[in-house]
Amino acid sequence: MKSKRLLWILFYIFAAILPSTFYVTTSINSNSDSLLILSGIFGITAYVLFAFQFLLTSRTKIIDRLFGMDRIYRFHMIIAVLAIIFAFTHKMLKEIYFSESFQTSLGDAAFIIFISISVFSILMMINKLFFKFKPADYIRSLLNKMLNLKYQYKVLIHNITLIGLIVLLVHILLAYSVSSNIYLETILIIYFVVPFALYFNHKIIKVYFNKNKKYTVSEVINNSNNIVTLKFKPSQGKVFNYLPGQFLYVRIYNLEVPRDEHPFTISSDPSEQDFVSITVKQLGDFTNKLSKVKVGDSAYIDGAFGSFSYLKRPENKKICFIAGGIGITPFLAMLRHMNSTDNSKKVVLLWGARDLSEVICKDELDDYTSKFKDFKFVPILSNDNTYTGEKGYIDTNIIKKYLEDVLEYDFYICGPPIMMDIQIKNLNSLGVPKENIHFERFAI
Repeated sequence: MKSKRLLWILFYIFAAILPSTFYVTTSINSNSDSLLILSGIFGITAYVLFAFQFLLTSRTKIIDRLFGMDRIYRFHMIIAVLAIIFAFTHKMLKEIYFSESFQTSLGDAAFIIFISISVFSILMMINKLFFKFKPADYIRSLLNKMLNLKYQYKVLIHNITLIGLIVLLVHILLAYSVSSNIYLETILIIYFVVPFALYFNHKIIKVYFNKNKKYTVSEVINNSNNIVTLKFKPSQGKVFNYLPGQFLYVRIYNLEVPRDEHPFTISSDPSEQDFVSITVKQLGDFTNKLSKVKVGDSAYIDGAFGSFSYLKRPENKKICFIAGGIGITPFLAMLRHMNSTDNSKKVVLLWGARDLSEVICKDELDDYTSKFKDFKFVPILSNDNTYTGEKGYIDTNIIKKYLEDVLEYDFYICGPPIMMDIQIKNLNSLGVPKENIHFERFAI
């Protein structure tokens, strides 16, 4: 797996610098100024990085299997910043040599589109930057309250970057250094066509023409007053193959539910081929409307994605699941799969929640105590005075209390971002090796 990842990283780097090598070779032969050549390198590389963004977000399964979708999206954010820096540097250097023209105006227009969408995404769509920055958090919260812009419109605005890429391609093709080099011109066009084709397939072909992704709501289960489980059956054939702990994207066709796609962890057992389920807490515009979903509603489902599964490391015999709130969903899938296939592992489930009403499927989890060879289920409640079990929050004392040999366990963490950060710190303080701590992040 590591060697395959390395090969893909090397391929990405090679593909990113390949056009610049064609450009530099031609420019040196024509005795171009070194600063002008440097400007061209920055400009071409910026275009390549922007184009590759559409490849990264086209949900290519082979890339997801190697890196995980959460890492891909974080890399996508980093590359966007890097591409803007390259584009700005190119613009500053070019202005030394060229006066304003139609061609330079196109470059300026593309730059404005990319930087505007990037700022919009940071302030309206991304929950966390590379580091904690309270002013940005405050502005983000204020803008979301003032504009009250629905997620589907945020995504639509974000997709304007495609227009920016088209404008940028025309800008580059009009440059003499490109139009006079057939090899460079060809490769830059290919770098647009391939990512665009993958992105078009992801946004249009799969959604409207792939019958294997069409599903119907077969059951709606109200687990509590704000948690619902939706079961989907395929319109034809069987459910796609997936590992317990992976997630899917769903779009529900109901007039009362927003029609945009959202990712949710799969809560069903992969051994069940007749249906796939998600368990969701009502927390936002989309999830608050899921109570309106009815049996018989049509849905589009794209899956499965992610690498958060104990089956990725089947040799592990001792496992500890640490859940926070609705972060229990991947562990429901994993435990259900263990119960139907191999319940010989030693498993501890530590579940932090506010009160007992949030502890869904409690009877099912309690039953696993007798069904599994060695299973401990420990709810830890922070706001329930009537509860007689563990109270407060999951900390190192709780972990040491229920795991007699902490360093022998593999830990899987899922929950709100703050909770995950705390648990990773807790495990680090206990000396748990980094390779034994597993999680996926999406609230970036």
